[in-house]
Amino acid sequence: MSHDDELRSLKPAAPPPRADFVDGVMRQLAARPLPRRSRWRRLFAEREVTVRFRPATLLLGACAAVAVLALARPRPAPPAPVVTAGRTITPPPSSDGAPVLIRFALAAPRARAVGLAGDFNGWRADRAPLVRGANGVWTVEVPLGRGNWSYSFVVDGKWVEDPLAESWRADGFGGRNAVVRVGDGPEMLGSARGG
Repeated sequence: MSHDDELRSLKPAAPPPRADFVDGVMRQLAARPLPRRSRWRRLFAEREVTVRFRPATLLLGACAAVAVLALARPRPAPPAPVVTAGRTITPPPSSDGAPVLIRFALAAPRARAVGLAGDFNGWRADRAPLVRGANGVWTVEVPLGRGNWSYSFVVDGKWVEDPLAESWRADGFGGRNAVVRVGDGPEMLGSARGG
């Protein structure tokens, strides 16, 4: 006699289930209420939705969407006029006090890096780096409003005056800074902004 046969002989044989046992269990299960689904599952449960449109409603909705898109589209600002620093700049009459794009240029063919520092950028040359042109002239364009603006170039870490400037102002360190004047009204008679 094998080990399995010995175990079977020790266990009492289970009586066969009654014929209506399975039906009784199924009736009990059917009578129990179904478990409630969580709010999360109910929120994301699949649903069948029927939407009906009338042609006139669909056309009206399409027109409204086109109108909203046309109104919401950002309009590009008109480009600021570009003028070169080194002289008094008179903004065009249409600018209405808007900033004027001023082009600063310095011929420095042997320079490795050129920046523009002024009272318009906190005297930080890294905020207005110039770009080298093919002819060794470095340029940058900066938007400036009406007023007198002091500035200087920084070439490879050394402060350099603008040789084309018409106006100058003492820098407080024994040197001078160039001044660009944007505008031509009576407010331009004062000294340049601090620096």
